Amino acid sequence: MWLRVLVVLAVALFVPGYAHAQAPPQSFFAGRSNDELRALASDPHNDVLLRRSAATTLVMTLADAGDFDGADAAGREFARNIDPGAVKHARAVRRRSHVHVVALGCLGVALGVAALSLVAARRSLAGAVPAIRRLAPVFVFFVVYSALAGAYLSSSYENSNPVPFVLFGSLMLPLIVILRAWSAVGSPRLAARIGRGVAAVAATVALGFLVVEGINPTYLGGFGL
Repeated sequence: MWLRVLVVLAVALFVPGYAHAQAPPQSFFAGRSNDELRALASDPHNDVLLRRSAATTLVMTLADAGDFDGADAAGREFARNIDPGAVKHARAVRRRSHVHVVALGCLGVALGVAALSLVAARRSLAGAVPAIRRLAPVFVFFVVYSALAGAYLSSSYENSNPVPFVLFGSLMLPLIVILRAWSAVGSPRLAARIGRGVAAVAATVALGFLVVEGINPTYLGGFGL
């Protein structure tokens, strides 16, 4: 008899405490300002998991907003009670912002130099048209194949999105035309051809990065970004 009473009392005391110790859902923090999150994370009267979740949300929110110094400071402030993934997320977002600038620079320089070369050789542009026409079927096949094959492969995975592949393929077509015209009117010297090749590769990679970043940056997580 007494054993049963003790079991009931133990369950009655344990279950509410266990339920109280559960971390609040992410919706609990939705719409809260950074000051409110900091207050929740700093209040010693709050549950440990509540303070941990608030600190984690604060660091990730600051990083996503581009306030990397603030995210680092918050990470150090709540280092004893924070999800390590939040600090990793802040570092990854910072690295991604640097790569974003480099990608814009590569794409801008490649297109800028190509445009200047085409303007300088505008009298020879008519000669570039046949070269583009000859490779037009290859261009179209490559772009369509990349877009459709990538979309098909992504659709076979759960929670995937084929939009980046379709958009990348659509944007690649004008980029390829510009680069091919640049190659047709550019210098035939080996150094010039190598330079155009490097610029083409850099512009292609930069375009792919910007497309994926713009649609869903979480896809870049495998690259540490």
